[in-house]
Amino acid sequence: MFFKELKSTLGFGQYSFIDFRAVEAWVNLAITTVLYLEHERITHMLDRRLSKDCRQWWQRQRLHGLCHAVRQASEREQLRYIEKRTKTSGGLKKLQRLLAASIPQEYRIAV
Repeated sequence: MFFKELKSTLGFGQYSFIDFRAVEAWVNLAITTVLYLEHERITHMLDRRLSKDCRQWWQRQRLHGLCHAVRQASEREQLRYIEKRTKTSGGLKKLQRLLAASIPQEYRIAV
């Protein structure tokens, strides 16, 4: 079941490397990702501030659900950051600079 989840959720079966070191790095990265997601699961399961239902939800999740939960939490944090920055003119300008800098040079409009 673990290998099946690695293949379906983390794309483990889609690699095509010739160099064994690249395969080894891919395996290490996939296993590190799983360990991180399991750490997140345990952290939430032990968090007594969360409701019992929420803690049980974390307990029931497979790898796919954990990936989505972590991605959603990251997106919420990014939106909070944006909201905080837009409350001041300096923060808004900084946010605009960051967004402009995130566009690759070859796609930027010449001004």
